[in-house]
Amino acid sequence: MKRNQKIGQKIVLKAGIIIALVGVFYFLKSRGLLDSLTLDTLKNQQAALSQHFEANPLIFILGYALIYVVSTALSLPGATVLTLGGGAIFGFWLGTFIVSIASTIGATLSFLVSRFILRDTVQKKFQNKLKTINQGIQKDGAFYLFTLRLIPAFPFFLINLLMGLTSIKTLTYFFVSQLGMLPGTMAYVNAGTELTHIESLKGVLSPGLIISFIIIGLLPLLSKKVIGALKARKTYQRFKRPASYDYNLIVIGGGSAGLVSSYIAAAIKAKVALIEKHKMGGDCLNTGCVPSKALIRSAKLLATIRRSKEFGLHEMNPSFEFSEIMERVQRVIKKVEPHDSIDRSIYGPARIASTFAFDS
Repeated sequence: MKRNQKIGQKIVLKAGIIIALVGVFYFLKSRGLLDSLTLDTLKNQQAALSQHFEANPLIFILGYALIYVVSTALSLPGATVLTLGGGAIFGFWLGTFIVSIASTIGATLSFLVSRFILRDTVQKKFQNKLKTINQGIQKDGAFYLFTLRLIPAFPFFLINLLMGLTSIKTLTYFFVSQLGMLPGTMAYVNAGTELTHIESLKGVLSPGLIISFIIIGLLPLLSKKVIGALKARKTYQRFKRPASYDYNLIVIGGGSAGLVSSYIAAAIKAKVALIEKHKMGGDCLNTGCVPSKALIRSAKLLATIRRSKEFGLHEMNPSFEFSEIMERVQRVIKKVEPHDSIDRSIYGPARIASTFAFDS
């Protein structure tokens, strides 16, 4: 009952958030605030805005930051104009600081809204398909996010939406976004300091600069790959590389895992060497699964016979010799044994050295 109440409350809360967001959007649109976020309006109002800033610096900065946060959180058009305005009004350093903080807070709020409203539904519906993606995000999510943030051409609102569906931590998202968006923020704010020379938003970033951002964005992933390759090379340099390989796969241990691995590899035409130094089948065949189940089967049958009166039969007191039961256990092992035949393996201990060697 409590669980249903919580689910109901969550649904109501989600609906409330959606209604509130839509309401804010239409309020801003009805007041013409969205239409005013254009380059021409900014250029025409630059002098007046600068006067307001000089008259009340703190209040103006807080108001500007709030507008920026709301605009980014709602993924409203005009973030580029606001960023240019930051450079035009506050100058490069102060503008960069304010825009960087406001844009990151807004992006994180958008990320949290996506996570709260959509993640549970998406994860539940596409659980199997998203399993690999979730594992990749847990391992390299910060790298992926940093790369995407470094490329201004990639829609940031889409990053907020998609990352909200993943398991990346909120603090990680905040700080990586802060760092990743900084180069693009600096480029736009710097362009805003020369607002009078900008004729259109398309002229803010040249194709060459966009390509540079893409290259910068790929650097973290490329660096990780290079570092991984260097570590692998350092690990393998102690070993002599054979001129040719006799096997595609070497499996050490002829237990359940080793037998299944070898069988699957051989089934797809791989050349497999299976090595076992003791008994084929491992614990499962010799001391575990097979003998225990055979012993349990005899014990269960004995217990059932002793309960014969419960089933409408005459009372029975069966006699047995434990040695005979153990002989049956051994027969069961012998019956299964051909499937784990020693003929299918290399017998002896395995030793991994600079070259593979098998001591028989």
